[in-house]
Amino acid sequence: MQDLESAILKPGCLAGGGLRVTVSSKGIRRVELFEVAPGPASRALRGAVDPAGKILEQACGELRGYFSGEKISFRSPLDIDSLGTPFQRRVWKALFEIPRGEFRTYGELAARAGSPRAARAVGQAVGKNPLPVIFPCHRVVAGDGSLGGFSCGVSLKVLLLELEGLALDDPGDRPPPGARWSALRMS
Repeated sequence: MQDLESAILKPGCLAGGGLRVTVSSKGIRRVELFEVAPGPASRALRGAVDPAGKILEQACGELRGYFSGEKISFRSPLDIDSLGTPFQRRVWKALFEIPRGEFRTYGELAARAGSPRAARAVGQAVGKNPLPVIFPCHRVVAGDGSLGGFSCGVSLKVLLLELEGLALDDPGDRPPPGARWSALRMS
C-alpha cells in the first residue's frame, strides 16, 4: 500500500469550503473540492493543515496561487497512472491542455482525446476527474454552449470561471458553440 499524505486548504474565495490535496511519493493523487455548511460538521475543517513533504508543499503552493488569482501553470508531479481507464486518462490529459480563459465542449474534448464520437463517454470521464482545477473540468461546457454540470456544483464552476477573470451576467448565458470565454463579459 502506498503512503499518502494530505493537506486541507481553505482559500477565502471558497467561503466556507475548501479543498483537500492528497499526494503519494510519486505526485498529486487527488484534489477534492468541498463546501462546508456552518455548524458542528465543519469543526474539524476550521483551519488549514500545513503541508509536509516536498510534493505536497509544491502542490499546495500552486493551488494557493491559483485561488489567489495568479495565472498558474501546474508543474507538480502527478500520480494518476493507476487511476481510471486509459480512455479516462486521455480525457484528463486533454482537459489539462485547455488554456485558462478558454473552454471546450464535450465533443471538442472527445476529438482531442482521440475519440471524436464519444462526447457522452467524455462527459462521464470528466465527472470522474480526480484532479479538478489541475485538470480544469470547469472549462468544459455543453454542446449548446451552456455551462452544463460540474461534479462540485455549478455554483462552484461559476466561481472558478470568475476567478479566472470571466463573468456571466446570468449563469444560464450561452456563449455560441466554439466561442472562447472572451465572448463573455470580462470582469
